[in-house]
Amino acid sequence: MGRNLRFWLTAPDAAPFDPGDAPVALGALLVRLSRSHLTCALAAPPVIDAILARRYDLTAQEAAEMRETCERVERAAPDTSRFAAILRAAVDYHERRALALSLWEELAGDARAPDPERVALLAEAVLGVHPADLAPPRRAG
Repeated sequence: MGRNLRFWLTAPDAAPFDPGDAPVALGALLVRLSRSHLTCALAAPPVIDAILARRYDLTAQEAAEMRETCERVERAAPDTSRFAAILRAAVDYHERRALALSLWEELAGDARAPDPERVALLAEAVLGVHPADLAPPRRAG
C-alpha cells in the first residue's frame, strides 16, 4: 500500500486516489504534524500509535506497524502545506473528520497537548475540518 501511495503523492494528477490508501495517507500527515506543529504532544511514537489505534480500531502492534508505513510515506511526501492540500482534495471529509476527532480525543487528557482551540485550528488548517465538527455531541436531558 505505501509504495503506490508514495508514487501517487509525487504525481497526484497522474492517477486517481485509491480510497483504500486514505488511512495511511492521513497517518502520514499525522506523522508530518508530529514533526512540526504538535511536537510537544505528538513527538512520541506511542502517541501516534494511540491515535491510529483509536481511529482504525487496531491493536498496539498493528498501530505500530501502520505508523512505520506512514513514516515511509511521510518521507516521500511533498512539503506540509502541499501534502495537506492534496489530501484535503482527495480524502473524503468524513475520513478527515474522524482522524481529527481521534486526535482531539487522544490529546484531551494529555497535559503536554496544546489547548483544544489550537488543535481545532490545526484540524481546520491542515485537515480542512471545521472546528464545530470537533465539538462533542450534546446529550439530551
